[in-house]
Amino acid sequence: MEVSSIDYNEQSLPAEEQVRILQNRYSRLLDILGAVVESRSLGGGAHIDRIKNFTRALAEEVMNSFPEYFINPYMVEVIVSASVFHDIGKITIPDAILFKPGRLSREEFEFMKTHTIRGCEILDSIEGAWSDDFRKTAHQISRHHHEKYDGKGYPDGLSGEDIPIAAQIVSVADVYDALVCERVYKDAFSKQEAFNMIVSGECGMFNPKLMEAFRNCHGRFEELVDEYRTKTGEI
Repeated sequence: MEVSSIDYNEQSLPAEEQVRILQNRYSRLLDILGAVVESRSLGGGAHIDRIKNFTRALAEEVMNSFPEYFINPYMVEVIVSASVFHDIGKITIPDAILFKPGRLSREEFEFMKTHTIRGCEILDSIEGAWSDDFRKTAHQISRHHHEKYDGKGYPDGLSGEDIPIAAQIVSVADVYDALVCERVYKDAFSKQEAFNMIVSGECGMFNPKLMEAFRNCHGRFEELVDEYRTKTGEI
């Protein structure tokens, strides 16, 4: 049967079915854009999927343990979906810098840091594709996932609770993934080493509340690492 013979008159469908169709298209759009980001990833073919699952584990723990952040199940889904775009700005970074096997020069690192701002510019150029909640959260994550709780991050040097909680959550997920994965410039650390490095502040200062949440759910992080190693043979 030819595809053209399938004629869906969506406006005549029940409202619930229309919503389902729109949600499927929305999910597909995220998958397509995520694949673009993945092509510029240093963390292997499953990097984006791992980030989403690490993000979910931590976001759910923060939701359950720290109600002051007003994270509910809906916002968990928004944060997880928006985490796909944390490094979307890296599509603007030249291969010679992005995939350099050695240490970046000072000038190269300064250029690398611009991926946070360029990512926001890319997101701002996409109109009408997503909700205000998603746009705001994706923008926060893209721009601020390299900020540090003590103000020593980039690009804006935000500190403490000035850093959006969504960006803080994705930052922990991203650092953990970077540590347990082999990269062109480093070997993989063990799961225990990665945990110790994050909670000790060796990777920069994180929100103490997030570190408490991370301690509570780090077993799930380790399970995810094992699952990916079994399924893909990478990480």
